[in-house]
Amino acid sequence: MTSVLRRVRVVVGSIGDDIHVVGITLLGHALRNAGADVIQLGIQTSPEEFVAAAVTEDADAVFVSSSNGHAGIFCPELVAGLREAGADPILYVGGNLSVSAATPWDEVRERFARMGFDRVYPPRTLPDQAVRDLADDLRARGSQNA
Repeated sequence: MTSVLRRVRVVVGSIGDDIHVVGITLLGHALRNAGADVIQLGIQTSPEEFVAAAVTEDADAVFVSSSNGHAGIFCPELVAGLREAGADPILYVGGNLSVSAATPWDEVRERFARMGFDRVYPPRTLPDQAVRDLADDLRARGSQNA
């Protein structure tokens, strides 16, 4: 997959009060291995920090991770902040996105899609899937980086 995402700028991080780093670290490595320029924000990243990084870095995409189920609290502010800033990166969110495991995945996916996320990933999605999806989404947008 080397250089599939050459010249693509991607912001990644775990949002809000989430301290889980493994998933977003693996994703960052997969994106770098595919040629992307990855801006790794790490854990406990506020919506404002995501917005500032996306704008400052002129990001093509933003990947948000959450393993504690609290993404629904923080993501609306992130999406609103990007809109206010006039930024339009492709938005991805993934992980354990619901506090209750009993919440049907279709409901979770739809909630985040309504917020404005282009793709919503369930737990245990492999990083290579996100890399392929980003390449496809960039091509669909007609990006010169695809």
